[in-house]
Amino acid sequence: MVLPPRKDSLKWSAYPEEVLPLWVADMDFPVAEPVRRAIKERAEGFLGYPPREGDSELKTLLLEKTGLSGEVAFMPGVVVGLYAAVAAFTAPGQGVLTQVPIYPPFLAAIREQRRTVLANPLRETEAGYRLDLSGLERLAYATRLLLFCHPQNPTGRVFTEEELLAVAAIARKHDLIVVSDELHAPLTYERPHVPLARFLPERTLTLLGPGKAYNLAGLPLGAVVGPKALVEALRRHLPHTFPNVLAMAAWKAALLEAGPWLGEVLDRLRANRNRVAAWAQEVGLGHFPPEGTYLAWLKTPIPKAAAFFLQEARVALNPGENFGEGYDRYVRLNFATYPEVLEEGLKRLEEALRKAG
Repeated sequence: MVLPPRKDSLKWSAYPEEVLPLWVADMDFPVAEPVRRAIKERAEGFLGYPPREGDSELKTLLLEKTGLSGEVAFMPGVVVGLYAAVAAFTAPGQGVLTQVPIYPPFLAAIREQRRTVLANPLRETEAGYRLDLSGLERLAYATRLLLFCHPQNPTGRVFTEEELLAVAAIARKHDLIVVSDELHAPLTYERPHVPLARFLPERTLTLLGPGKAYNLAGLPLGAVVGPKALVEALRRHLPHTFPNVLAMAAWKAALLEAGPWLGEVLDRLRANRNRVAAWAQEVGLGHFPPEGTYLAWLKTPIPKAAAFFLQEARVALNPGENFGEGYDRYVRLNFATYPEVLEEGLKRLEEALRKAG
């Protein structure tokens, strides 16, 4: 087991040494050897400005691997794309539609640019989280932009083709532009990921990146794929920077050569996912095993649950209240770590729950 050095890792350095960090979406596993080799080879070569449009071979590879079509533009990361989309397609005071709970930068991109969050909560059913399509349609009248997340962060839902078709129909009916964050697309289990753009190619901008699946968040890079006019509109609100040459080399190597590594990682993640699900059932927490991502969304009986667990269990989790209003009893747990670390974290959480009664 090789854990990241604390001083080099946000995940492991943000809290005191006695705190187990099961929060920010980094994996504790080393990157794939082909990726490491590609970074080293590029570092030994030319490190000047790349073409502004980025690596053309990587663009072609992205389209081939994802089955997407259209224009490709690189950007410093997916979060940058969320901010640019809100700026490009809405005006201050207007509403932006999204499902909640949702990855906090979705909400920040809306609020910090003086737009209004139109929150459409996922429905919690006996079978898991489901899109509230009637709510989506009702709110669609009040906006031009839908920010979508698939696989969904934090719940881990991988939406079915039927759900995606329904979203596409609503978007067409109400003339919505849809920006779909599909950063976790390679990280699915039983159901493979299908891009929303397959059903709505003319109105969808898909955001991609290597950071989650290949554990490269420290080499920030993202891409937007979609119709040329929409990509150009979004590009006008992106920072005027050159794409990172090391990140492009790493992403290309990951797509070409890191398939076996990713398969092994998914086996590890699946085992950890199943362990968290069994544990949650044992201790009586509300939980649906994620169909994608390495994130567990847990419902507790405790207000401000993340602060409670940090204090009482010395385990750092993401606070549910950051993912939308009304979720302070929830926490997000990152299980992309070694079994020994996960078991210690679950043990501490269980002890804290027992003390709380």
